[in-house]
Amino acid sequence: MYFFYRSFLDKICPRSCISCPAELLGSEDQLCSTCSDRLLASIIAKRETIPSCDSAEAWMDFDALQAYMHRIKFDSHPELAFYLGKAYALHTPCPLVDALVPVPISAQRRRKRGYNQCEWICRGLSSVWGLPIWKDALIKSHRAAQAQQNKAQRAMHMMDAFAPGRPFPKGSSLQLWDDTWTTGATLNAAGWALRAGGAGQIHARTLASE
Repeated sequence: MYFFYRSFLDKICPRSCISCPAELLGSEDQLCSTCSDRLLASIIAKRETIPSCDSAEAWMDFDALQAYMHRIKFDSHPELAFYLGKAYALHTPCPLVDALVPVPISAQRRRKRGYNQCEWICRGLSSVWGLPIWKDALIKSHRAAQAQQNKAQRAMHMMDAFAPGRPFPKGSSLQLWDDTWTTGATLNAAGWALRAGGAGQIHARTLASE
């Protein structure tokens, strides 16, 4: 029944692929089948190393996701973050963790953007895996943007940027999510804060790796 109504609505108000001029059909969401297949062909599952985490992995190379990341962060498209999170979950086994933890953004940045893209990624993951999202497990203080900083500067910049938030069960196994891996400084700092809050295993994941 859903697809009948979806097809009917598409005839009245056609939806377009966010990556090309093609119209979306039926169950297609955000991307047409051609662009979706092209995106999924870019999966690299690149393993990384973060001192505070038990494992770390990036799903795709940043070049494959750069345009999407820009739309998510700067063009008010949180639903695209949901879509990418869901796509990740559909192509990755459900992890043996107690919860998903999105890397938080500061209250100031949240007011400006209107949402935390990492929360929307986790919502997409949770829609497939059914895992809870502990969005208040961490608190972040406001810091200036890191775009022009090198690895050492980013590490210094992120020192004490995060603190434990709402208490969670000691020894919890967590999957920590950020949108992009650049130097790992953000995830490392967030991981140490989760350790301070009593986390057991922490597995860091990102959609993209620069």
